[in-house]
Amino acid sequence: MKSVALITEYNPFHNGHVYHAELSKNITNSDVSVAVMSGSFTMRGEPAILNKFQRAKMAVQYVDLVVELPLIYAISSGELFAQGGVDIAEQFKCNYLSFGSESGNINDIKETISQIEDIKNDIRHKEMIKEGKSHPRIISELIQDSKLLSGSNNLLAIEYVRHIINNDLNIEPVTIQRKDNLFLDSSLNQRSHISSATSIRNAYFSNDEQYKLSLPEFSSNLLSSHKGVNWDDFFPLLKWTILRSSTEELQEIYMMTEGLEYKLKKEIQDSQTFDEFVSRIKSKRYTWTRIQRLLTATLLNIKNIDVNSYKPQAIRVLAMSEQGRKYIKEIQESCPLPIITNVNKKSASYFEHEIKATSLYQYVSGESETDFNQHVYIKK
Repeated sequence: MKSVALITEYNPFHNGHVYHAELSKNITNSDVSVAVMSGSFTMRGEPAILNKFQRAKMAVQYVDLVVELPLIYAISSGELFAQGGVDIAEQFKCNYLSFGSESGNINDIKETISQIEDIKNDIRHKEMIKEGKSHPRIISELIQDSKLLSGSNNLLAIEYVRHIINNDLNIEPVTIQRKDNLFLDSSLNQRSHISSATSIRNAYFSNDEQYKLSLPEFSSNLLSSHKGVNWDDFFPLLKWTILRSSTEELQEIYMMTEGLEYKLKKEIQDSQTFDEFVSRIKSKRYTWTRIQRLLTATLLNIKNIDVNSYKPQAIRVLAMSEQGRKYIKEIQESCPLPIITNVNKKSASYFEHEIKATSLYQYVSGESETDFNQHVYIKK
């Protein structure tokens, strides 16, 4: 069977995701669609609005398989997030990778990648690295006329394709232009009801029930019947974690650089809300999202050594259709990693970080699902 992979967060699964899932399968003429989805914490450094089990149920109404993107990749910035997602898709024998972009033009994306590779050999690049500037910032400063370097989805698209090209992977990239709302648009699109996940979450937490119009019925019903969470719910636990940790312990946390551990210890004392705390730490050098990722790693005690030594040991399937079940049966023997549908004592060692994150998420959210009591969800 021909298959197409989608690297996703589905936070929550909305009408734009329906459009992307259905069109991806159609334009690639694929028999199976595989969503590689973040677990209960996301790339923006936020707890997902609902846990991974509920979001997988939403997604499998429109895709054939939902597999979990390992936590280390899910909470990292674009390069590592893309690397992890693409590698899982390739190991799962997917023929295509389909992703949204503001550009919608795969050739333009490849041309921009060529420019980026050229810049790496530029003396200015080396000098700016020494100045402490991040790689994305250097690229944006040195390629000022590229429209592809604006837009969150374009930047991720570049990382997806670059990883495929640089590693000579046997997977063909396909891009679909984002429709209507952009990724970070904060207000609902009242005209087409294809809204960004950001705007849907904003409306949900503001008790604006218009968000329901931007969701398929199954997603809307599921979100209505569960309590969504955000950083406000996790802030007391984060505050306790920072207060009880020594600066030496905080130094070991993933993305903790340039003495940020001292800043965290200082500013947490008088911060009463999560937003106030991030505002005290944010600077020109450290964006809001960068700080959120750091705080997610702090909350989950993810250390630099965890990231540097990490290699996936297995692939976790969260949900599947009957077509997805047939696909797993077809590729199981040739997949380089074990494909796990139900976590037990024997397989738990494969998913140490994911189990820890799920347990903490469920403790705060009050939901009862864990990695051990939730078997793979099968859409009938």
